Amino acid sequence: MDEKPAIEVPETLGEEIGGQGKAYFDDVVIDNILDALLELSAAVWTYHDRVTVLETVLAEKGIEVSDAIEAHVPEPEEIARREKERMALVNRVFGAFLRRPTPRGPAGLAAQPQTGDDT
Repeated sequence: MDEKPAIEVPETLGEEIGGQGKAYFDDVVIDNILDALLELSAAVWTYHDRVTVLETVLAEKGIEVSDAIEAHVPEPEEIARREKERMALVNRVFGAFLRRPTPRGPAGLAAQPQTGDDT
């Protein structure tokens, strides 16, 4: 796999913007969408799997939780914790969109400023 040239990004913007990231296609925007979709899919499956296991374990102990879950009213502390967890998920899923489109491929690489001795 070809190594992509480093792109100078002002420190104030952070490492991810202009970062190399994963490259699946020639268009970084499509790559960002795919990264978000993959992260979201992994998160959805992980949560689904954990809930299924939890409900199974509880049912084996004679505890049916469906009605209790529907009737649950969270306390302010729980609401705050869940909001923090939700934002972490949003950042993982949509963080890929922080990368900015940069030239890729032979034409894009040719347009990059050259450094060093070309002789």
